[in-house]
Amino acid sequence: MNLAAALLPVTQADVSNTYQVTDTLPVDNARTTVRFQLATATTDGTKVMYFVCLYTSRGQPLLDKDLERWLCDRKQLLSQTGRSKVAVRVRFYVRRNFHQKGLATYIVDGEENLFRRWGAKEIQVFAMDLGRWVWTRERFRYSIPPFDFGLMQQRYREWQRATGVSKIRLATCLSDFPKEFLLSPAVGTLPLFKSL
Repeated sequence: MNLAAALLPVTQADVSNTYQVTDTLPVDNARTTVRFQLATATTDGTKVMYFVCLYTSRGQPLLDKDLERWLCDRKQLLSQTGRSKVAVRVRFYVRRNFHQKGLATYIVDGEENLFRRWGAKEIQVFAMDLGRWVWTRERFRYSIPPFDFGLMQQRYREWQRATGVSKIRLATCLSDFPKEFLLSPAVGTLPLFKSL
C-alpha cells in the first residue's frame, strides 16, 4: 500500500492544510512543513506517521519538538473491544513563550475535523508531562478506560495519604483529579481516548 492509498479518503494536501492557521496566530504558514512516513504490516495495521514544524515569520520555531500524529487503520480501540481506524496524538509541545495564544485549540479543532474525514472511530492520546493535566480537562472530552480509572483512583488515595490529606476524596470523573496529583510522580502516562 502506498501513502496516498493509506490516507484515503483524505490526501496529503488535506493533512497539510489542517496546519495552515489564521492570521491572528503567530504562525508563518509559508514556513510550515509536514513530513510523512508510512509503515505497513505493524501491529496497528498500516500506519501513516506525520510530523509538523511550525515557525513564526522570523523563523522561530513554535514547538519544542515536531508535532507528531499517527493514523492507524487497525488499531485496538480503548472505548470498546475490536480494532478500527484510530488517530493518535503522539507529541505536541508548544514552546512556553507561545502558550495561551490559542494555537493548541486551533490545531486540535482542525485535527478533529481531519480525523473524522479520514474515518477515525477514535482519537487516542497517551498523555505525558503537562498533557496529563491538559488532556484531562472537560473541554477536550477525553475518557480513560475503566480499568485505568480504577488504577488512578488507587494512586490518588495513596497520594492523598502521602501528602497528609485528612479526608480522603475520590474522583467521580477524569477532570476531578487535581492538577497537583496529575503532575506528580504518582501519575505516569495516561491512556486517553475520544470517540468520534
